[in-house]
Amino acid sequence: MATPATSQSKRPLLRAMILFLGIGAVIGVLGYLLRPHVSQERMEQWVRHAGAWGPVVVLAVQAGQIIAAPIPGVFVPLIAGVLYGALWGSVLTAIGTVIGSTVAFWIGRGAGRRFAERWIGRDALEQAEAMIRGKRWLALIPLFLFPFSPADALCFMAGIAGVGWPQFLTVVLFGRIPKDVALAVSAALGWGFFRHH
Repeated sequence: MATPATSQSKRPLLRAMILFLGIGAVIGVLGYLLRPHVSQERMEQWVRHAGAWGPVVVLAVQAGQIIAAPIPGVFVPLIAGVLYGALWGSVLTAIGTVIGSTVAFWIGRGAGRRFAERWIGRDALEQAEAMIRGKRWLALIPLFLFPFSPADALCFMAGIAGVGWPQFLTVVLFGRIPKDVALAVSAALGWGFFRHH
């Protein structure tokens, strides 16, 4: 039985989680509504014209493309690396990846399979389910590292399948973020090389 002190200590964490999920939900809905109108070229124009707000746009689009998949996810880390360099491009990509993956996980956990199928499509979800069926949660790390895996659908499916939250966060940190950061760093170094030659 929880004591009053324990309940009070959990309240700030609960409020932070609700705020975090609320922001993620707004990003997801906006991404879903904008999906037919978003392309790599338009996104790059938005970031360039956003000025000081450009990093926020990159972070939001990185999170939104995981939740609602408006554009192929590979482009966002590449653009982040080109526009903001290896360090800040990687930081923005990593934060956006954690936010988007977390929201997708909790949508899968809270809303269930039927909603996730309508949200991201039955085919993507079934592919993700087939990849993780019968495997332990640690198997998600190489699945996320694999370049052509349905990483976004895997986040939803992890929530549906009952993967624990600490385990899922570990998977994202060691499986998904390294791949996205590697893309941002490669783009930054490649852009720097070609710009100076």
